[in-house]
Formats: sequence, C-alpha cells, structure tokens
Amino acid sequence: MLSKINATAVLRMNMRMALVNQEARDFGAKRKKKAKKNPADDTEYETVIEKEEPQARAAVVHDSNQPWARSTSELNLDKSLFAAFTVGDVKVVESAPDNKAPSYEDSIEGRYANVLFTTASHKAALFNVYEDLMYLKELYTHCEPFRLFTENGGVGMKEIVQLNDALRSIAPFHECTIHFLTVLAENKRLYSLKDIAVKYQKLYQQFNKEEKITIISAEQLSGDQQSQVLAALKANPQNAGKEFTIEYQVDASIQGGLQMYTESEFMDMSIASRMMRINEEVAKLSM
Repeated sequence: MLSKINATAVLRMNMRMALVNQEARDFGAKRKKKAKKNPADDTEYETVIEKEEPQARAAVVHDSNQPWARSTSELNLDKSLFAAFTVGDVKVVESAPDNKAPSYEDSIEGRYANVLFTTASHKAALFNVYEDLMYLKELYTHCEPFRLFTENGGVGMKEIVQLNDALRSIAPFHECTIHFLTVLAENKRLYSLKDIAVKYQKLYQQFNKEEKITIISAEQLSGDQQSQVLAALKANPQNAGKEFTIEYQVDASIQGGLQMYTESEFMDMSIASRMMRINEEVAKLSM
C-alpha cells in the first residue's frame, strides 16, 4: 500500500530523481579517469531520516514600483500536502475472471495497459498495481525530474535499477509494477507511462463497474449535499450495481444548480442555462 507516501517522500524522490537524471544525461559521454581515493574519506556515517513537519517558509515578494527592493512574507503551506497519498474510496479487486480485461483498445498504450491488467490479475494484484500507477501518474504530473527521466532516451538498465530502488525506498511498490517499469525502459516506452496509467485506470474502473463523474456547483457543496448527490446517482435504476468516483468543482458563473459530466454525457441543471433558455424564448416572442 502507498499510504506511507507524503510530501516528504516526494521531496526525497525529487532529489533521487535529480541524481538519476544527471547520470542519464551523461549517458554516452566521454569517461574521465577516477581520482585517487583519500583514505581519510573512509569514515562511514549513519543516515537518520526524521519526519518533517509543515513549516511556514519565507517567500520573496517583488514590488513592481521598486524592482530593486526585496521583501519577504510568510508562506503557509497547505497541510494536505503532507497527508498520506490515497486513491480514495475505491473498491479493492485483486483479480478478474480468466484474468481478462473488460475491454481492449488497439493502441500502443492500450495494449500495454491490457497486458499489465492481465498480468496483475494473474498475480492477484489488480488493486495494488492500480494504486501504484495512480501514484506514478501523479508523480509524472507534479515531479519534473521524474517526468524528464521518463522522456530521456538515454536511460539504460543502470538508471532504471536506480529508479526502482528509489521507488522501493518510499513505499512497498508491487513487484509487478517494478517489472513493468523495467520492460517499458527496455522498450524505450517510459514516456508513455502516464497514458498507460490512464488506460489501466479505465480498465480497472470498467471491471469494477465504477464511473467517474464531475459535479460542478456555483459554491462548494457541504458534506451533506455531496451525500445527497451520491444517493441520487445510486437511486437511478440505470446505475444499479455501479460505483462512482465523484470529483467536485466550483464555477461561480453557473450561478446556481449543478452541472454533471460523465465520460459520455453532459447534464446542465444550472441556473445560468435556465436563464439563457428563458431569454431565448422571450426574444422569440418579441420578434
């Protein structure tokens, strides 16, 4: 499980990936002679990793009227950045009947995702691999050294081994995931990691009868209101047996009501759209 991963672990991952990227960029460069080792450097030190607490950091503030002047202000970091990584309330499924994926997409990323789904199911690790890939997808999005690493064509086995060691140091990634990363590196397909993760996520959701829905409101919905939305979705006979992953967004321009997006549908129940329709009908009457 990746529940041990937090912002501190991501910072360590950033530093590790920076070192791996440096070696990958030098891949194929002319080797230099090693300097002689100084016997005085043989002392070993024990590394102690301590938990880091979120602290206010000083941020530089620039005044456009006085560009030469510099001042600082307190930067209050969001405590959620230091919370453990989670994929949310997702149903845990470890294997599929006959280890078959629920659908097939004839694309490079789709084929890789299909093979990974079948392999993970055979090892009873569908959810563990799903959790791993969702973390790697977020890492690709928010960790520039990691993204640059996946896009580096000079990455070899030495670098991928270092990457796998870095991942193991922050959480117990499943060996199926680790092996898959190695295969992608060997095939020079690491740059497709995020897209493959998205395809695998879709397969897992399809098999889990899980549907992703985006709810847009004019103001932040309370916990009770969100529960009412979920209850209304489950009360629909067409949604029998389905699980929902709901993302809530705020857009003041809709003025009130709700808008709902699914992968294939859009429902507009906002006040803004109703007012637009009323204005259109009034305009017709005045013609």
